[in-house]
Amino acid sequence: MDVREGETVEFKREMNSGAVKTVIAFANTGGGTLYIGVDDEGVPVGVDDIDAEMTRVTSRLRDSVKPDILMMVSVVPEVIDGRDVIAVHVGRGVRRPYYLASKGPRPEGVYIRSGAASVPASDSAIIRMIRECDGDAFEARLSMNQDLTFRYAQAEFERKGLPLGPGEMRTLGILNPDGVFTNLGLLLSDQCPPTMKAAAFSDDSRSVFTERREYAGSILKQLADAYAFLQAHNHYRTEFSGLERIDWYDYPAVALREALVNSVAHREYALSGPTLVSVMPSAVEIVSLGGLPMGIEYEDLSARISMPRNRALANVLFRLELIEAYGTGIGRMRESYEGEGLSPEITVTANTFSIVLPNRNAQDVKVAEAAGSLSEAAMCALADGARTRAEVQASLGVSQSTAGRILADLVSSGRVTRIGSGRGTRYRLP
Repeated sequence: MDVREGETVEFKREMNSGAVKTVIAFANTGGGTLYIGVDDEGVPVGVDDIDAEMTRVTSRLRDSVKPDILMMVSVVPEVIDGRDVIAVHVGRGVRRPYYLASKGPRPEGVYIRSGAASVPASDSAIIRMIRECDGDAFEARLSMNQDLTFRYAQAEFERKGLPLGPGEMRTLGILNPDGVFTNLGLLLSDQCPPTMKAAAFSDDSRSVFTERREYAGSILKQLADAYAFLQAHNHYRTEFSGLERIDWYDYPAVALREALVNSVAHREYALSGPTLVSVMPSAVEIVSLGGLPMGIEYEDLSARISMPRNRALANVLFRLELIEAYGTGIGRMRESYEGEGLSPEITVTANTFSIVLPNRNAQDVKVAEAAGSLSEAAMCALADGARTRAEVQASLGVSQSTAGRILADLVSSGRVTRIGSGRGTRYRLP
């Protein structure tokens, strides 16, 4: 036999576990041919019952390898030097990585060719194969961790009266058609790697912590824990209208909820690092990894367009009634500040998306002392025509919440007129 073992050729006397690893390695690399019934020196020794052995080869590959590799394999009989042997022709797989069903898509289960040997693939090689075959949708890729539990997620589904068995997991995309957990399953599992960090500060420069927390576990649990943290720091002032008591919270509950859910639904989970939640005297800031999804521009944020980066995760949040309607989150945040001269601020970079919610009750001592002069300065800023809150803020050199409060007081006293709503709001002298 003139053929030698190499990157695309290997010999085995019989179909065994080493032969299965070779087929996996061929499919994960550039393809190749495995000859069964040939010894390591390339000498044909033959197989006793060619038909039975071919059936055994096919059955072994079907039962031992995932995803289904048979579509990439051709098992044919050959006669070499008068001996019956089996040639297993393997093409480069289109659903890489292929792996031992008993080990999962981990280095101990994934093999590639290195010269004439089949060797375990590295983590980076596995991730590269997943990306090449599954595209850029992180949540649809195979999870590197298959030892997942769903205690918290199942409890949340049960609380909503929804089942979460294997069938539902396949429908939602937690399991792929081969019954393997995807990254969506990883995010919803109790073993979810990304975390959320929450902190409260005594000053706006964030130099002094008053409380720090880090939340782990299912992304659903992190969402609930972070919202509880924000609620605990959402203080209020009390007003009375006649005998009616009115509690005026620092932040509209709907704004906190929508900002937090937005950070979970649209985060780029392929980037490592936590989501950051910061509570300061004048504002709450939530920063998540990943800029705008491809195809969305900053100006589109006001158009109520729904293009979630993680569509399957957004669908889970929708089913659990954590998302009320696609594409309405930012609009609902802005509407919750309607009529107060304040509005959430959104900042986007290549790798981050941050939302700042101003504190409606923020009290600046300097502002309190100089309220009269600042009000007059605001009136002067409007003398040349209508201005936005941001333009007045820049003119006065104060914070967003302070500028908003001054303008709101001027409007309520009739000294300034408010024109328009939302981002188009302007202020002018009567």
